[in-house]
Amino acid sequence: MEAIGGYLRQLIDLNPHFIFVKDRQGRYTFVNAACAHLFNTTPDQLVGKTDADVGLNPEEVASFRRDDLEVMETLREKLIPLEVITNANGEVRYLQTIKRAVVDADGVARFVLGIATDITAQKKAEDARRALEAQMLHVQKLDSLGLLAGGIAHDFNNLLVGVLTNADVALRKLGAGSPAAGSIEQIRVAAMRAAELCHQMLAYTGRGDVTVEVVDLDDIVRELAQLMRASVHKSALVRTELAARLPRIAGDPTQLRQVVMNLITNASDALGGLPGSIAVSTGVRELTAEDLEGDCTKQRPPPGRYAHVEVTDTGCGMSPETIARMFDPFFTTKISGRGLGLAAVLGIVRSHRGAILVRSAPGKGTTCGVHLPVSEPLAAAAPAAAAVPVPVRDRAILVIDDEPIVLGAVREILELEGYAVTTAHGGHEGIELYRRRATDFAGVLLDVTMPGLGGAEVVRELRMIRPDVRVILMSGYERTRPVLDEPAHGFLQKPFRSEDLLHAVAKLLA
Repeated sequence: MEAIGGYLRQLIDLNPHFIFVKDRQGRYTFVNAACAHLFNTTPDQLVGKTDADVGLNPEEVASFRRDDLEVMETLREKLIPLEVITNANGEVRYLQTIKRAVVDADGVARFVLGIATDITAQKKAEDARRALEAQMLHVQKLDSLGLLAGGIAHDFNNLLVGVLTNADVALRKLGAGSPAAGSIEQIRVAAMRAAELCHQMLAYTGRGDVTVEVVDLDDIVRELAQLMRASVHKSALVRTELAARLPRIAGDPTQLRQVVMNLITNASDALGGLPGSIAVSTGVRELTAEDLEGDCTKQRPPPGRYAHVEVTDTGCGMSPETIARMFDPFFTTKISGRGLGLAAVLGIVRSHRGAILVRSAPGKGTTCGVHLPVSEPLAAAAPAAAAVPVPVRDRAILVIDDEPIVLGAVREILELEGYAVTTAHGGHEGIELYRRRATDFAGVLLDVTMPGLGGAEVVRELRMIRPDVRVILMSGYERTRPVLDEPAHGFLQKPFRSEDLLHAVAKLLA
């Protein structure tokens, strides 16, 4: 019998599951080798001790004790799908445990038997899978919003071209002294504000046009210093803390100015009109993979050296739930929110392959840092080749667009300045017109995004007809210039003002 007992003990000790028995006082009366190893001890040393004796934290001890007593009192087996246990070394393990009462001859439960399975590896794999799914859903959401924003921006900007140019035509015809001149000017201002909203939508999705230059973040903060103080509440103290000899980055200075101003505006709102301070600082830091786990852009940039702009306020602070949503479009904690400011920041930082790290807690203020990768200085651009003058027989312009409102508005503005304008609805009609009258036109205004035949295909066809054709591209999207294999002679971002249109055409014919 003694030999059989020894074999049973070896069998239990070879079992990888944690097997234990506790009495009503919570003392271990039996454990196998795997269970003792969990606590970095031996079975003999663990017997007689409680969970509190082996260094478990009080919350875990209380939870285990409640389950043990419940099983012994009810005499019902209990499955615990997930238990968290932290050993004396601070190592966290995840267990799935079954507990059953051990009943004596009198029907009284004096012990509880437990068998626990270590599911730490499965739990971490599941957490990783969920994190990956969340990241994929976020990317899909961005892609869907990008398509939506791009479509809205294109169609809306076409409409705004009609609003802006027709307002300009009305002003020209009525004259500056007309009683209606002030109202028409307000129409122009409202249309330009609507255009800015479209730009912010495109910036959020990372589809805004990025003009890459060598940028010094200190210079950007210095340029904005006066504007910062004018844009925040009068009770807020704004100070700057600039790093010495900050390495430069490759980026779009206009978009980065927008990032800084949006962060400052958000910090000012966090103060709620109460006295407080806003600090804008720059610096450089080596970010590790662990540092970047909290990146709000969710694109996991690589570890490395990053220059940063941090905006710190002494305002109301945010909960983790608010931080998780602060860059969502149209999410706001204010009664009357701006909606897209921080969302645009997210899109711009994503397009610069940077990271956003936020530290905050309710009542303790917020620090929002934009981190951009340090890069080698950009090579100087090669000087542009001198343009070969194109013989201009007259001031005839061909305008190709699929939107009648754009065709009509552009035509009217140009004809007021004495240009001879021919319009074509869509790419196919434009190519046929140009094929018949190529020598009549001094230049072409061409929309990039048209159904059936896009701008890239139209330009290639036009150049096959006349290699020296001079083209100005127009688009309601921002990222259009890289679409074409060969460069155009100008670009007009819709919606454009009449003076922008006239300047571009005059430059084309110069």
